[in-house]
Amino acid sequence: MKALVYPAWDVLEIRDVPEPSPGPGEVVLRVAAVGICGSELEAVASRSPRRTPPLIMGHEFCGEVAAVGEGVTDLRVGDRVVSSSVIPCGRCAECRHGATHLCPQREVFGMNRPGAFAERIAVPASVVLPLPERVGPLEGALVEPLANAVHVWSLVTRRFPETVVVIGCGAIGLMALQVARAGGALTLIAVEINEARLEMAHAVGAEPVFNPMRGDVVAELRQFTRGRGADIVIDAVGAAATRRAAVEMACAGGEVVWVGLHDDATEIPGYQVVLGERRIAGSYAVTARDLGTAVGLFAHGRIEIAPWVHPFALDEGPRVFRQLLTAPPRDYAKALLLP
Repeated sequence: MKALVYPAWDVLEIRDVPEPSPGPGEVVLRVAAVGICGSELEAVASRSPRRTPPLIMGHEFCGEVAAVGEGVTDLRVGDRVVSSSVIPCGRCAECRHGATHLCPQREVFGMNRPGAFAERIAVPASVVLPLPERVGPLEGALVEPLANAVHVWSLVTRRFPETVVVIGCGAIGLMALQVARAGGALTLIAVEINEARLEMAHAVGAEPVFNPMRGDVVAELRQFTRGRGADIVIDAVGAAATRRAAVEMACAGGEVVWVGLHDDATEIPGYQVVLGERRIAGSYAVTARDLGTAVGLFAHGRIEIAPWVHPFALDEGPRVFRQLLTAPPRDYAKALLLP
């Protein structure tokens, strides 16, 4: 079968690789669509040890069951499904308490087992869930990133917040804006240095939008909110500067959620956190409940993808990766591959 392979540092190419076969408790999926995640682009650009070649990446995917392994009784050939990106052990304390995404023994597709940049993939039956007919393959491949935004929102305690700011308008940021709207946010504000992505954010409901290249966005936000700040700030970039800005944008008693992973070391204003009782939470991956909610949001038409998603054939994968790494396109924020 064909696959987009990461055989060595800085190399991506289409190759013929062996077909997967389902082990006990597994199914083989015929991949319908798979997303290129920002974490994969960052891994290639930085030669990240989290994704060491040789490897087939791809952890945002949906497909159709092509073969069923021993012991699988609740799935049949032809079923349309979407998969979690994380495979928990199911036995540790975190798994027993429902925090399967924090399992210390977890595996991740495209990281420590073969991913979905391929025509077919072997997947444990325990991490897939059915896709309704009204959720198409493009939306199906976006269930996992949408579930990340759902998980971010699950960490927020304030209901019907007056003002929500999202910093970074890549796929997760654009999803986070729409989940916040579905969750009752009254005003959505987007912060992004890329003007084309600000236009995409506006298209999905953000108003106003701020560009740090044009001015002091913390001051602009304070002016817009008459000095109060935002109830909730979501940092979908993860740079030291954006994490600090997220804290500075939050109102007293406000909530900050970090989901981006661009930098590690981060300096934040401790007095503002303590004296203003601002709360900071980290958000990582998704739970089964987050995935189910994401499927439901798509099924009920609550998420718009047309302004910012572009599908490509799997054969175009190497070229699309290079384009995304060197010159982010103006007409889309998320690339999907169709094997």
